[in-house]
Parts: sequence; structure tokens; C-alpha cells
Amino acid sequence: MVRDKRKRLDDAFVLVHSLIESSYPAPTGTAGKLHGLLIHFEKDLKGHGLEFLDEITADHVQQHIWSASKTKDGFKQVSPRTAANRQWAYRIFQGAMESEGFNEGFDLSGDTVARGEAESPRPLSELEIDSLLGVVDSTLISTGEDLLVAFSLSGASALEAGLVRACDIDLGNQLVRFHGENSRTATLTQWACGRIELFLEENERESDERLAVAEFVSYENVARTVNTRLMNVRRMAGFRSGSGVTAKSIRLGAADVVRKLNGLEAAAVFLGNNSLDATARMLGYEWWASK
Repeated sequence: MVRDKRKRLDDAFVLVHSLIESSYPAPTGTAGKLHGLLIHFEKDLKGHGLEFLDEITADHVQQHIWSASKTKDGFKQVSPRTAANRQWAYRIFQGAMESEGFNEGFDLSGDTVARGEAESPRPLSELEIDSLLGVVDSTLISTGEDLLVAFSLSGASALEAGLVRACDIDLGNQLVRFHGENSRTATLTQWACGRIELFLEENERESDERLAVAEFVSYENVARTVNTRLMNVRRMAGFRSGSGVTAKSIRLGAADVVRKLNGLEAAAVFLGNNSLDATARMLGYEWWASK
């Protein structure tokens, strides 16, 4: 039986709370904790004006997981423990929706909140980049993930890619303006220009609006949101955990192409780095051995 994909959030959360009760028949601390976390999640989603399950995006989930409460001294830092608890509750919610046939998407909560060493990224090879772009091109509707890939191919960090606004794009000259620690201009590939044009045909954006990441995502959470969405692209392309391919691998792969063509200094400029040593380490290139 085909399920109605436009399931209302109210109904979805009622269902999940009911499933939690049936999973923990006696009152337990775990059940109470889950109820509380999911009530908070539902409140956040409705605060963004969402009504249906299929309106939830990685932007919403990441903002929820890492959102900080405001105090008289400013924003309180979100602890990894709090973020991990919110991620756990979201995954319970998503798992329940999948088991009921209402959600077949990727995990929008990103990699499990790390308590140890994160996976070290490696650059994608040129063949791997071509393969990944083929997967992206197979998606006719532009959802913004393709723009994040496009900006990564121009050397953007996760923060830079997420902060690009419509006014930062110059398709005529194939240029993009990145903003992060320092503002800089980069060249767009022909493929990137095509994807941006497709995106703007399907999505209205004012000149000062972000292109790929929603405006409600705070500056502090932009990079996390971008990394999560790029990791979903990685999974779509068939790369698995432990392969060394992370959200940074697209950017590093493009930088390695620049290094091979124009040298390490050009690759450093491409990545916005001031250090040749740091650039070489990022690319896994033993440049001192080639002197």
C-alpha cells in the first residue's frame, strides 16, 4: 500500500510518542527523556512554520541539534552531550517514520556527534569527482546540494559554501564571491554555472538571500549543515564510512587537480590557505620530498 507522503507533523509526533510508550510499557527515565527531546524538536520545527513531515530538511535538523539558548551573557555553548541527545532523539523519530513507510530519506542529523577522533579526509580522484557529478546530474530538480558541490569545486570551505548569496554570483564571468574568515573571489566551473542557473530557475532568491542554506540557520551552524548535506551526497555516490571520503573530500580533490596543473602554491590560493605546509598536509602531498 502506498503511503501518503504528505503526513502532517502533528500526526507524525503523535505516532512516535505512541511507539515510545509501547516500547517502554512501564514509566522509565529513557521514555521520559525521549518524550521531552521530541517535544522540543516538534516545537522547533513548528517555529519554522513547518506543517508536513516531508518539509524537514538538514538545515532544520542541524539548527535544532546545535541551537543554543540565549542567556544574559550571550548564547550558551551547546555541549556535545546535549547535541548527541538531540541527535539520538531525531534518529528515533526518523527510524519510526521509516518503519511506518513515511520517510525514505537520508539521515539528516549528520555523522554521529564525535567523542573521539574524526575520520581524516582524503582528496577525491578526478575519476571519483566525475562519478559524483554524474550522480548529482541524475537529480533533475536542484535542491541546493548541487550548489554546495559546485562551490566545493571552486575551493569553498563548508562555511564559505553555505554563506554564498545570490549577489555573490557572476555567471557571465564565471565568478563567485566567498565570505568566511576572509572574503575572496573564486572561479566557477562550467558545470557549476549550469547547476546554479537550474537552481535559480526553480528557486526564487532575492539578491541578499543565501542560495543553498536557509536564512534561519545561524552563522555558527552553517558549516555543520553544509557538511551534513555533502555527506548525504557522498552516500548517494556510493562512498561509505571508513573510505576516507568526507564532506571535505570534494574540495580537496579539486585542489589536488589545481596542484598537479599549477603547483602547491596555486592549490593553497585555491583553498584560501596561507600555509603551504598546511595545504600539503590536507592533500596528502609530501612536497618537501619533491624539492
